Amino acid sequence: MQQSLRRWLWMGLGLGLAILPLPLVAGVSALVQLTPARVMPLAEHLQVYGTVEFSPEGGRNLTLPAESEITQVLVANGQRIQRGQLLVRVRSTANDQLQIQQAQIGVHFARQDLDRLLGLRHQQLATNAEVAVAQQNLAKAQAILQDLQTRLQTLQGGAVRAPIDGVVENVSVHQGDLVPAGQPLLRLSPERALRIVLGVEPEDLARVKVGDTVEIRPLAGTQGRFYGKIQQIYWQVDPKTRLAQVVVPIAASKSLLPGSMVRARIILNRQNSLVIPDSAVLQQNGRSYCFVDVQGKAQRRWIETGWRNGDWIAVRKGVQAGEAVVSLGNYELQDGMALRVAGTS
Repeated sequence: MQQSLRRWLWMGLGLGLAILPLPLVAGVSALVQLTPARVMPLAEHLQVYGTVEFSPEGGRNLTLPAESEITQVLVANGQRIQRGQLLVRVRSTANDQLQIQQAQIGVHFARQDLDRLLGLRHQQLATNAEVAVAQQNLAKAQAILQDLQTRLQTLQGGAVRAPIDGVVENVSVHQGDLVPAGQPLLRLSPERALRIVLGVEPEDLARVKVGDTVEIRPLAGTQGRFYGKIQQIYWQVDPKTRLAQVVVPIAASKSLLPGSMVRARIILNRQNSLVIPDSAVLQQNGRSYCFVDVQGKAQRRWIETGWRNGDWIAVRKGVQAGEAVVSLGNYELQDGMALRVAGTS
């Protein structure tokens, strides 16, 4: 009988006939490992991406008290600097000297006017009020001159030096520029202070709160894992990215360079969930299923899965707590196949 069956199968193959699958042969079994479905705390998380930036806290914009000409720029964006290091060379402009001359002339005329009124008062031709006004005008002219002289004294050395240790975040000037008083020359940031700005879909923003833990991984360079907590949430959408932003302060690291991209997981909450090993979950036509040990035989179960946490995945439907699912050896299984258990976990 068996020889006839084999002969018929080979003839069918040779003639190109379609051969229907035969029922499982009695006694066929699969060596598997079983893991009981269990309830455990599982963290729901949100996968997002972001950028490393210098923290604005502690940063400094360097300015000059008087209009100046930039004669030399000695640093560039991203350069580490030390306190006292020479950053920019400057010199005063012709306009500065003109202002000094005008202030000196103003003091000269104010003093002459006061002397004249003092003489007239001595002749009883001017009042004390007129003399008091002249004295105030002289004091004002002298204050203007003193302020200009003090501001220009800072330019006499022609050097702008770093007030802190840190990194040059941005250089705003070039050689030959005329820079008005108060306009930033460059910005310095402490090297130790960084922040991560993460983009969050607007519909997910309500699930995020200040204090949520964030796991951060660089997208490039030396791989590592960093943790921080959300400090700020910006309740508006960036028109360029169409995302809202959350901010995570973080300590400086060689793996986190300002301007680089990171991948992050925001841990939203922890709750008790029914879970099975991630390796137990298989896919077919976009649906998830697993095999459960029912009296020593594999039973296919269609399941609904939830969040993953490491090697575990939440199951919302299809499996009960305590049921043993096939966690290894499930790829060759068929519904109803006998199981040989290698071990449990």
